[in-house]
Amino acid sequence: MKLTFQDFEFDCQNLALSKQGRKISIKEKPAMLLGLFLSDPQKIYSKAEILEHVWPGRTVTEQVVFQNIGHLRALFGDDAIKTFSKKGYQWQLPVQPSEPVEAQPEAEQQQAQPVAAPSATSTEQVSEEAQSLPWKWLAPLAALIIGAGVLALMV
Repeated sequence: MKLTFQDFEFDCQNLALSKQGRKISIKEKPAMLLGLFLSDPQKIYSKAEILEHVWPGRTVTEQVVFQNIGHLRALFGDDAIKTFSKKGYQWQLPVQPSEPVEAQPEAEQQQAQPVAAPSATSTEQVSEEAQSLPWKWLAPLAALIIGAGVLALMV
């Protein structure tokens, strides 16, 4: 099931988050916590309930709950999750089910949905990825060159 809040859409089944159609990177545990909050936004979840749902059968400290709540607040704003002293946490943003896209013949879909130019943000993301790629190969390349140099000196 997909749920929407603000400009976000969350796929509860795949733990996938998107904003205005663009995928947002979110780690597994914060995504599981978000899924828990969105499953019943009116409920106040205790730390014990959160630990049981997100880290079942594992011994972890309550600090991981604080960290993951902080991560979600960083993504959605401080007002997204309310803390109830000695009770727990509650989701505060209005949540609605995503409306399913109506089935249209393929020709109608192409006419109804014009192709949009890539946004500056997606271009910046690609640019950042392209710039970070060479750094991933720098250490192995340097080791190869040094190894070849040492081998050449031995011969």
